[in-house]
Amino acid sequence: MGWAVTGTLMSGMAVWGGAGWLIDQWLDTRVFFALGVILGVAVAIYVVVKKYGAMDPVPGQRAGSTPGGRRSQPRVQGQTQKGQR
Repeated sequence: MGWAVTGTLMSGMAVWGGAGWLIDQWLDTRVFFALGVILGVAVAIYVVVKKYGAMDPVPGQRAGSTPGGRRSQPRVQGQTQKGQR
């Protein structure tokens, strides 16, 4: 998964930066290369978060439980943490 994320980020910079470089050569400017690289990073980060953002739940662990397996108790109004032993 790490190489896929790295490859996505690198290819986003290369493709959009390359497109910006071509536009710079065509219009004889120097701004679109930098904009293309920034846009490529932004789009690549979006793609990575969309594709790999959600993690699968751990097998055997219920949703909403603490790491020890016990469910947390709701706090009663007026009680402090010290009083909940």
